[in-house]
Amino acid sequence: MKRYIIILLIGFSNLILGQESDIESKILDVSCDEEIDAYRLNTRLIKDSIGLNKRIIYFSTTATCCVDFEIESKKTNNNVKINLKEIGIPCECICAYDFVVQFQEPLNSDTKFFVKNRILEKGISKLKMYKKRYFIFENDTTGFDDENGLRQGFVVYKRNKDLKKIYYKDGVFIKLEITNKKGNVLIEEFDENKMFDY
Repeated sequence: MKRYIIILLIGFSNLILGQESDIESKILDVSCDEEIDAYRLNTRLIKDSIGLNKRIIYFSTTATCCVDFEIESKKTNNNVKINLKEIGIPCECICAYDFVVQFQEPLNSDTKFFVKNRILEKGISKLKMYKKRYFIFENDTTGFDDENGLRQGFVVYKRNKDLKKIYYKDGVFIKLEITNKKGNVLIEEFDENKMFDY
């Protein structure tokens, strides 16, 4: 009698809590975008396509460069956890990857997908935004680092007899100026490689 009660309790808990099961999946495509700052990439769902007997999702995440991937997916109720196992000899870098993964069953329309313990959601920006950082000299804002991490305006360095101003636009060096305390330009340099000569 005790044995039947234990079996019933185990079966009932599996129904309530959900039982984890393997789900057949395969990687249809994977590509590394080397132009993107991988440290700013959001893990996110790009597209979700439900077919007759399959489900295809497109998502982005980060992983080690120069590797191939094996996929293993596990389903619990309406949650699918995707494990991407890196195989091969890795390079010493992180890459922004776009994956296309197919599941051999359509799954429910409200199924949630997880990669690296993060839920894949649509509507998330591709890149994480930086907090703006302002540069102030004598109570005036002279420049800032924008949401994309690009420097705008100029930075002022006060020295013993003069001021050193370095100008940027969209994160690119424009020029260096050495001015006296009255603001008269003494030296103007447009070669970024000579910036530290002054």
